[in-house]
Amino acid sequence: MRSLYKLIGLLSLIGMMYSCEDYLDKTIETDLTVEEVFKNFENAQGFVEEMYAMIVDYSAPFWSYYSYYGEDSIGVETWIFDYSSDEGRYWDWQNDFNYFSGNPNTSSGLPFEKSAVWPSSWAGIRKANIVIASADSLMVDATQQQKDAILGQAYFFRGFFHHEIMKFWGPMPYIDHVLKDDWKLQRPTEWSETALKIDKDFDKAIALLPEDWDDSDWQPGVKTNGQNMFRLTKGAALAIKAKNLLFAASPLMQNSNDTYGYNVELCKQAADAFAKVIEIPRYQLVPWDNYESVFYSTDGKYSYNSEYIFGQSGFVGWFGGYMGDAWQLGAIGNSNAINSPTHNYIHNYFGMKDGLSCDESPLFDPNDPWANRDPRFYKWIVVDGDQLVDNLGAATGADAVNRYAEFYDGGAHRYPGKSNGTRTGYVAKKWYPRSFNKYDNQGLFAWRVHVRLTDVYLMYAEAAVMGYGINGKPSGFDLSAVDAINKIRERAMPDGSLNVSAINLTSPNVFMEEIRRERAMEMSWENHRWMDIRRWKQGTNMKYKLKTGLRFDRNASGKPINMVEEVLRTRVFDEKHYWLPLPKNDTELYEGFPQNPGW
Repeated sequence: MRSLYKLIGLLSLIGMMYSCEDYLDKTIETDLTVEEVFKNFENAQGFVEEMYAMIVDYSAPFWSYYSYYGEDSIGVETWIFDYSSDEGRYWDWQNDFNYFSGNPNTSSGLPFEKSAVWPSSWAGIRKANIVIASADSLMVDATQQQKDAILGQAYFFRGFFHHEIMKFWGPMPYIDHVLKDDWKLQRPTEWSETALKIDKDFDKAIALLPEDWDDSDWQPGVKTNGQNMFRLTKGAALAIKAKNLLFAASPLMQNSNDTYGYNVELCKQAADAFAKVIEIPRYQLVPWDNYESVFYSTDGKYSYNSEYIFGQSGFVGWFGGYMGDAWQLGAIGNSNAINSPTHNYIHNYFGMKDGLSCDESPLFDPNDPWANRDPRFYKWIVVDGDQLVDNLGAATGADAVNRYAEFYDGGAHRYPGKSNGTRTGYVAKKWYPRSFNKYDNQGLFAWRVHVRLTDVYLMYAEAAVMGYGINGKPSGFDLSAVDAINKIRERAMPDGSLNVSAINLTSPNVFMEEIRRERAMEMSWENHRWMDIRRWKQGTNMKYKLKTGLRFDRNASGKPINMVEEVLRTRVFDEKHYWLPLPKNDTELYEGFPQNPGW
């Protein structure tokens, strides 16, 4: 046993979470054996903690790299992977280069560089298998509840890391033990083959994990009471189980060329699991007036919120208001890497206050395009003329132009006149308050969210309409797909004026498009879009390739005039781009692990 599970280099990954120089002095395997690691709960949990650090942060602090990859936004820098992605150069995910230092890459944190999803997920699977093989038999100095905590986390991570790899690279073999000489595993042809196997891992995690680590009956969490927001729970395992099933049911994973080509049975299973998440009492939609608490706080610490389910625990911390970032309000921060929401995305998905899209609603006026919009438009998007600074007295003299957004041609915040100005006529403000700028100097404490309750409602609606129909629902659950969408919209407009219109309920496919529009709006720039348009098999459609901006002037009264939509970039997306290419060396190791088609 000792020789089989010698803890070679894996434990050194603890450096991803803790920056203690002691760990760099020598390799840990010279000190610890598997028996020592798993002799009690504290030691075993220390080993498990490293897997939390392997959850990839898709948006390094306020850079939101991953959200560049769809048609939802556009950046100005050509060295970030979003530019390679838009040009169809997916091989660039393997670039072994740190763009920030100009030196060979070590760990820059970009999602698709060698330090991130691909290596971390495989390492995470191995670590999870070490835990599963060892914990129950070796944890002699531990209670059954402590063993459950360790194993529950390990089963979750084994399933999760398989799911992470397959989201981007397609079907992969399922690894349920610590590999030795039997590593030449055949790559399956069907995504669902492995998805159904990891579904059982999530079931085991659900059975073993608590709903809340702060529960007084859950003794393993006592030492960290009040600081358990990011620990895995029954709800997190249920949510990722359901998400995995929905992905398995989706058109791309079903090898369908029909964007509505879902697997009905898998959709029903996914809807059933999402329903169980929604039924957990601790999860509630955050009220409209406090929506920002889903993403950040301004009191110097992370705070529990009822919508959070699962996320990335690393790099959580305080950011000063003078810090430059890629979404900075009015481009008055320090960063040159501005990321602008695209006009076509905002027009197509951020609808009107009657609940209809811009193209459907009689309220939409192309000569006054920002009037009568859905409340979420005003909550998350900055447009020309909006106030940018709370403390107007601090922006004086030459800085007075930064008081209000000037996004018109020639305006103070418009690219290319302003190098970090908006390219599209819009800036996003979803991630921080207006006072997060160099004049107000508001700091904030931010964290990364992978799954929140709004996401669950939206995925539930998608699975339910394809599995049970427009008004169908799982047995014993009193919420249809329509109800789920309306519940989200009623948070913004309690009077029901945003509720789904009858014109979008004429068929499941028509309603599916409304669900997708709702998802694009509610989950805007939260690092889901690129995955969604791929799994819906819509990537090759020109609608999802275009990135446009809005050009306009101002008249004497400050109103926008002469509005023209311009194409800023047309993404290259062919059939092969539904999956990232696998590392060439990996596909040449043995027969049975082929490259993805087209690469």
